[in-house]
Amino acid sequence: MKNYYILCVAVLFALTGCSDETTVFDLQSQGKALVLEESNTLLLNSVSRESNGVLDIYFEDEVYDAVPLEKTGGLGLNRSASATSGNINMDTSNASNDFHLNLVGQVQSPSFDGNTDLAATHIAMANDFAYVSYNTAGEDYAGAVDVIDLRNPEAPVLTSRMYMNDRDANVIIYDNGYLYVLGGVNIRNVLEATGESFIAKIAVNNGVIDLNDVSYFYQEGQTATGITKLGNFFYVSSGVAGVLAKYDADGFVRSNEVAFEDLRWVESSNNRVAVLDGVTGVRVLDTDLNEVSQIATRTDFVAGAKRTIAIEDDKLVVAEGNNGAAIFDLDTGALEERLPILIDPENVVEADRVTNAVDVEGSVTLLANGGAGLAIRVKNDIIDLMGVIELNGSINHVVSKGDFIFAASGSRGLQIISKIRTQESLVIPEGSYLIKVRHSDRAIGLASLSTDDGINIHQGTQTGEAEGEQFHLEVLDSGAYVITSNYSNKAVASRDINVEQRQFGSEADQQWVAEPSPEEDYFYLRNLGDNRYMDVAGRRQEFGTNVITWRFHGGVNQQWKFERIAD
Repeated sequence: MKNYYILCVAVLFALTGCSDETTVFDLQSQGKALVLEESNTLLLNSVSRESNGVLDIYFEDEVYDAVPLEKTGGLGLNRSASATSGNINMDTSNASNDFHLNLVGQVQSPSFDGNTDLAATHIAMANDFAYVSYNTAGEDYAGAVDVIDLRNPEAPVLTSRMYMNDRDANVIIYDNGYLYVLGGVNIRNVLEATGESFIAKIAVNNGVIDLNDVSYFYQEGQTATGITKLGNFFYVSSGVAGVLAKYDADGFVRSNEVAFEDLRWVESSNNRVAVLDGVTGVRVLDTDLNEVSQIATRTDFVAGAKRTIAIEDDKLVVAEGNNGAAIFDLDTGALEERLPILIDPENVVEADRVTNAVDVEGSVTLLANGGAGLAIRVKNDIIDLMGVIELNGSINHVVSKGDFIFAASGSRGLQIISKIRTQESLVIPEGSYLIKVRHSDRAIGLASLSTDDGINIHQGTQTGEAEGEQFHLEVLDSGAYVITSNYSNKAVASRDINVEQRQFGSEADQQWVAEPSPEEDYFYLRNLGDNRYMDVAGRRQEFGTNVITWRFHGGVNQQWKFERIAD
């Protein structure tokens, strides 16, 4: 936070009792408070792609020894580490069915009028555009806002940049054609300000900021720290000596507020509003701002430090500073687990090892761990592991949204990471299918029409009309699949490296996990018995080529699509 100063006696005496500098009442009216970048060349050159590529991820095993997973062929990750779960040897290091991560762009931090230490603070995304806020450290007030076009995921474009004089931008969201930018204002220079916390409502059209449509709102507190929308209302938190205020989205009219000593963040879900209070921890309110419950945390509330919370269904994730992150049951307040701060073994930064911000989407939880980088935790029916994504810079904020992860850092600016797909998009419904390999577009089938054990699975016709080329998928409780021949009712199994049919049982070699490939609608099929992948031998095109399991290489002869047929 900034140090705030008292105006010279009162506004009444500003013209006579203060210096010439403080007689400037309204910088916005002079067109100086908000300024758009006019150089298209600067906008174009602000997005760097020099470091683009598949990101390494370092996972931790059960005893917290670092286990590196290395990229292979730009398509995925090697599956090198394994752990035993019951009688099944499961490769828990393989989290690729939740993420193949590719760095697709880095947006350099803005600088203007001598302000060169702006750092990205927050990210919002809507309608294929990302919106980023920036502020500056120290006593100076300077902020900025970037708008980034992500319609081509592999080539982000900075379409608009706005500089903010005498204002820091801490938080940003998009709603219905407007950006809501929140932060702190220099009340020494902006005498129109009725509070130190401001909300700027700024029009944006197709990625371009419109300064002809700007409105300011002010509330108590040293700086605005968070905003969330629930129904037709916004809830805005402000920091030291601040309030949680409720605004009607129509006209942004304040209808209610409650005073707090030190609010750091606000989130909402299912008619509940949760705030992170620097005095008591998390406080849960109803939509009328009546307190429902409190959840004690270990958060270290260092003055001015960013700390956030995230909500997914009934789970509450809290950034607890040097204590890492914690996951609570939002209904009961019970602590479910704590997530430690892990260290990237190739890029250890001891300073500033704090969890500043958290975000959760589906089975993936992300932790912005300052100098310790960006951590990722994946938990679903098959996988439960945690690791560090190899990114440069101290990570202040992180957002996971759809196909992207955005990591805001200090001097490194914004780092844009593309996700191929998430686990939720990978569910293949139970039913009967032709299973075709990408390189030849041939369907797998029985090498001979028999119900005997040991009949090979081979590469068959491209039409899938031959007998023995139809298979049924059944999903187990673990999320793995059993693939059964419609002809023989025998399960597809891996024996040594051969893929063949066997009488169905509970063996791991009859269980297959579908993982995403870079090509839409295609999957890798990993066998849980040997942790190898279904593969057409030698990448051959011919009818009758044997189907095997092989180490992961990501080639087109390991990519499979499922064409639904009538049962």
